[in-house]
This record gives sequence, structure tokens and C-alpha cells, in this order.
Amino acid sequence: MTEQCVDGLPVRLRATHDLGFLGRWGRVVRVFDDQDSGNLCFGMSGPDGPLFVKYAGAPTRRFEGRPADAVAALRAARYIYEELTHPALIALREAVEVGEGCALVFDWFDGVSLGAQFEERGRLGDPSPGFRSSVVRQLYDFGASVAAQGFVAIDLYDASLLVDPMTGRLAVCDIDYFRRAPAVNDMGRMWGSARFMAPEEHVLGAVLDEVTNVFTLGALAHTLLGNDRSKGRAAWRGTVRQWEVAKRAMEPQRHARWQSVAELAEAWRRAG
Repeated sequence: MTEQCVDGLPVRLRATHDLGFLGRWGRVVRVFDDQDSGNLCFGMSGPDGPLFVKYAGAPTRRFEGRPADAVAALRAARYIYEELTHPALIALREAVEVGEGCALVFDWFDGVSLGAQFEERGRLGDPSPGFRSSVVRQLYDFGASVAAQGFVAIDLYDASLLVDPMTGRLAVCDIDYFRRAPAVNDMGRMWGSARFMAPEEHVLGAVLDEVTNVFTLGALAHTLLGNDRSKGRAAWRGTVRQWEVAKRAMEPQRHARWQSVAELAEAWRRAG
């Protein structure tokens, strides 16, 4: 392992890597080097305003594959960001071949990450259950739009979500592994955090569809209104009706869940 500096900030890698290309977007003000995806991410300040740069090509600390694998995955992700549209999805500005790989450049969203691995999750503070319920509603509207546009959300978890603590606006910042429907489990254990994965995401050959996503979205309600590890009733801060909506979403048997994300979103609206 090694540590190098870019604009005075440390970047931890397996080996040194030329990051001089970042200067085309201005100055690095944030470094995100602890992902297991093979990507390095940077917050940039420059003449075009604040930007978020996701780069593949460097030998990152936690990625188990080759840098070339991460480059191929990020190149493929470009087309998902170009095809899928929704107000809650961070905006892709450009995709460029740089350094020894490629980079996707997004508008910066000034929000708090809900990822449990990030200390900033606590910066959301203790807003009211109504505030948090509104964020869930935005997430479910996004999920319904994803399904309507013919995609299946893969690897959607708490760290995919940012929330503006002042306005309650949601931003979805990571859809790299989303797939066109219909999709099939071709890995056995799919990409993602086990806290949010439906049972079929562990079964080779299983169908992955919006009913699968219903489970994930039910679990994510606990990120905002409960405890997404235990998913217990005692930690729930929403209403009883909202609890019941999320509980049905997470039924192990597919037939017992809400049968579409739109149905889940409508149930959540009625329960609020």
C-alpha cells in the first residue's frame, strides 16, 4: 500500500498512479478512496463549479479485481446514466478517456451520504419522521420510474443515497450496476450489501425484477426510519401503517410482496 498526494490531499492506493489529469476539472477538495468497486472518486472545485469525478484505472485499496475490470464496468455504466432519467438521479456531465482508464463527471450534490460506513451519516441529525418519510417517498418514486423505464436496480444500498439535510431533497448517486429488464442472477451472490438484498439475489439463475427491487426499497425505509441491520419494530420511527408497508415489501416469498414498485410507492403515500 502507498499514499500519494493530489492538491495536498492524501490518496491511498496499492501502488502510485498518475492522477495529474484531474487538473482539467480544477482543484481536488475531497477524496473518496475506500470503495470496493475499483473506482476512485473526487470532489472538484473549478471554473465549471463543483463536480464529482469517478475514475477507474488506478490500483485501488479494496478492489479484488484488476484495474482493467473496473475500467470496463465504468465504461458500461456510462450508458446507464445516459439512458435512465429522473430528477433524483445525479446528472452526468461527460464521460472521458483519461489517464490509464476512464472517468465519469457529474454535477456535485451537497448532501449527506446515508451509507453506514461513512461518519457523515450522523450529520443528517434528527429531523422529524415526516422529513424522513418524504425522503422514502422520493426514493420510491425513483424506483417506480426505474421500473417504468425498463431497468432493474442492482447494488442499490444506503451508500447510493444522498440527502440534503436542509431541504430533504434526495439524490441517487450510484446506479453503475443497474441492468435492463429482464435480468437474471448470473453471479450466485449479486453485487450489493446483504442488508438490502432480496433472497433471489443469492440464487444463481433466479429472476431479478422490480419485485426484487421492492424488497430492497422496503429495507431502505429502515435506513431512514429505523435500523437497517435489525429491521426491528422497536427502532421504527414512522407510523404503524408505514411499518406494515415496509414489512410486506421485505417478505422472503416473492408472491407475498408488493408486486410492483409503483404499488409500493402508492401504498407508502397512503400510509404517510
